[in-house]
Amino acid sequence: MQTAVLLALLMALITASSNILLKKGFTRLNPFPVSFFSVLLSAVFLWLTTFCTGGKTYFSCRAGITVFVVIGIFAPPLVRTLTYYGIHTLGAGRSAPLRALTPFFAVLIAIRMLGESPGPPIFAGIALIIAGTMLITREQGDSANYRKIHLLYPMCAALLAGLAANLRKYGLGIMPHPVFASAVAATSASVCMSVYVLCRKGKYLPEMKEFFVHRRESAYIVSAALLTSMGEITDLGSLLYGRVSLVVPIFAVTPLATLLLSRVFLRRHERITRKIIFSALLIIAGVYIAVLHASP
Repeated sequence: MQTAVLLALLMALITASSNILLKKGFTRLNPFPVSFFSVLLSAVFLWLTTFCTGGKTYFSCRAGITVFVVIGIFAPPLVRTLTYYGIHTLGAGRSAPLRALTPFFAVLIAIRMLGESPGPPIFAGIALIIAGTMLITREQGDSANYRKIHLLYPMCAALLAGLAANLRKYGLGIMPHPVFASAVAATSASVCMSVYVLCRKGKYLPEMKEFFVHRRESAYIVSAALLTSMGEITDLGSLLYGRVSLVVPIFAVTPLATLLLSRVFLRRHERITRKIIFSALLIIAGVYIAVLHASP
């Protein structure tokens, strides 16, 4: 259990750091090309790591590979793209708490799909997470392009991420190698996104060229992609050692870490209000309650 908690906390810190780098990269780049290159870079990094850690021995595990191919079709492409659009339109500080709705969806799906039975304290923790999320939705954005509809970007990403967390837990039961599993999912995502780009090359190819023009912003994106890849490994590692209803709520620490980093690195890009900070604290309280009352 301790290993799962530590890995989940590490995942939260990595994700928060990636969010800050992404926000800096979005000053001149659009979210979809960023998501596309991020997934491609993740696939390369994860395969290199796979062959260095002995994951190639799992190539014969067809059932496990199938599960992570399915995950790759929707989780990295849709979840990452929706998350990036949320950061782009709402800002890292506002988007991260909404993205933290993942525990709510993940636990509900775990009860139905994996037969887990979290107790009332875990649901109380999730209720605090939701309360913090609702406060964020009432906060006005700084951007002139801000619309309430933009709140759906991180919320839909949270729903899909909750589903993906349960599928990952199921897949790891068949193929217990987080790095290889991440590489398979990233490859599946890369193929799907490449096909989509080719189908709409008139729209996206010009945007892809911008990635190579704005080198400073691209450097932020590449760094964020590498962090995201490491985050995926720690994500699967935590799910390998812990239950979904324990591990996923810990990821809600991400908003607080993002807010703290935003105060230091994004002062010129975002305005962090007391309401946003209070919302994040509600979310953290919910995580604490969930972890404290989770059975080993």
